[in-house]
Amino acid sequence: MRVISTVVGNYPRPEWFRDYLRKIEGLQKDLDVEVDRDVLKKAVSEVVNEQKRAGIELLTDGQLIWHDFLLTIASRLEGFEMNGLVRYFDNNLYYRIPIVKGKIKRTKRILYDFEIAFEIEKNVKPVLSCYTIAKLSKNEFYSKFDEFLWDLCDAIREEIEELEGMGVEFIQIDEPSLLYAEKDELKNLEDVFKELTSTKAKTVLMTYFDSAERIFPEVLDFGFDVIGLDFVEGYEENTRVLEEYSFERINVGLIDGRNTKMEDLNDLKRKFEEIVSRGEFKEVFISPNTGLEFLPRVKAFEKMRIVSKLKEVVS
Repeated sequence: MRVISTVVGNYPRPEWFRDYLRKIEGLQKDLDVEVDRDVLKKAVSEVVNEQKRAGIELLTDGQLIWHDFLLTIASRLEGFEMNGLVRYFDNNLYYRIPIVKGKIKRTKRILYDFEIAFEIEKNVKPVLSCYTIAKLSKNEFYSKFDEFLWDLCDAIREEIEELEGMGVEFIQIDEPSLLYAEKDELKNLEDVFKELTSTKAKTVLMTYFDSAERIFPEVLDFGFDVIGLDFVEGYEENTRVLEEYSFERINVGLIDGRNTKMEDLNDLKRKFEEIVSRGEFKEVFISPNTGLEFLPRVKAFEKMRIVSKLKEVVS
């Protein structure tokens, strides 16, 4: 069994870069502000190198110019407009509601900031989403949700094809809303996710904020190479999932990305060994259960160090 240390997505911005963003955002009306490429590359390089120093093997770009999870992807697609703030799941986080005003189209690269990270380090994964964006948006254009979802799927699929052409090895698809889908909806989603996962790159489904037992066994037919489970919010339920179903690769979100308290390494080792004893896995990715953006940067680094230390003691 191969064990790999990774992170989920966002990361605290360097302080100097936060100051820079405040300055330029005050001068620009567009939510997705234009950032000087050299400045952004310096910030991304700093964050990428920080992950490497912490011992993380599969990195992200830190999503340093993302305002929130939905806004960045939706605002870079034609057909969306942004509205007021709404609470993001059961968190002290808020997102701007994407409102569908026209046909959804991809007219430019969505993850142009990821391209910078890929120039710096090849072992970095981009983060996208599809179903969650559709579920948390307000549709004022399409007569049927499925039409909206498929147009959004087509746009995300175009981005995936471009990432595949760049030589990206892993593509992460964040779908926390999937955990609350009804059984009949899950069956209908199979074709959508098969379309997104039909790529040479390895696709990682990331779920968090809850257990994933509601989406099994349907999710096993979606085509993902790696299924990410939150063992902070849903330890017992997700452990039962591993007992009941078999799959070869999992992402174990075992370190709390929303709490500054540091975990005990021996306790994590015990939990990890209990988790992996439930199946026969070829690869297990260890990560925080969510992104680390809302932790103080020193704490985020310590969380990553715990991830890498756990990887060392269980390998």
